[in-house]
Amino acid sequence: MDNLPVLVLKSISKKYQHANEEIEVLKKIDLEVYPGDLIAIVGPSGVGKTTLLNLMGTLDQPTNGEVYFLGKKIDYKQEEHILETRKRIGFVFQLHHLLPEFTVLENVILPGLIANLTIEECMQRAEVLLQKLRIFHRKHHKPSSLSGGERQRAAIARALFLNPVLVLADEPTGNLDPASAEEVIDAFLTLNQDFNTAVVMVTHNWDLAKRMKKIFLLKNGFLVKWEKETLK
Repeated sequence: MDNLPVLVLKSISKKYQHANEEIEVLKKIDLEVYPGDLIAIVGPSGVGKTTLLNLMGTLDQPTNGEVYFLGKKIDYKQEEHILETRKRIGFVFQLHHLLPEFTVLENVILPGLIANLTIEECMQRAEVLLQKLRIFHRKHHKPSSLSGGERQRAAIARALFLNPVLVLADEPTGNLDPASAEEVIDAFLTLNQDFNTAVVMVTHNWDLAKRMKKIFLLKNGFLVKWEKETLK
């Protein structure tokens, strides 16, 4: 199973209509993501990184091309198939999107409660994740009392709660100071190592990208693998 890709993009293109002009943001992109992959997609703001991430997570539909998740072609006309696919994917955004009236623990277990897991199951999973991400001691605190790094680590714990095989992160350190950003990077490295979770992260931060196992550059609509040796 580990030799099979989690996600496959085949000749993906994405076009938008702007006034009387058709703009092709993504052009015939091919990508394979395997269990345990740690991938950075780098490029300047506005180049289409978030669009690409949304296509990977079935939050958007390609104009042309095919997306395969765990060996099955995504059928965008089947809403149930899309919803089942999204249950296996964790999302982490630049803004943490934690519910302010809930504690860290309550935010983290929310996906489990929605999925009809028992309170006991939810608590057991939450304890493991919060310990791994070094935020267990803050479990009864609300987001307003956390640092930026702690909020993002709580958001990562929530994204991991249903044991996704793939985590998609959109500029997860974009709003953080260097120290908090380092905490979040370490959190992603930990989850990748301990859970073998595939991570695809879009960023314009080359220092962050260098910490990943694979780097791809998105430029002029094309996705090109960047050999890390050239960065040394």
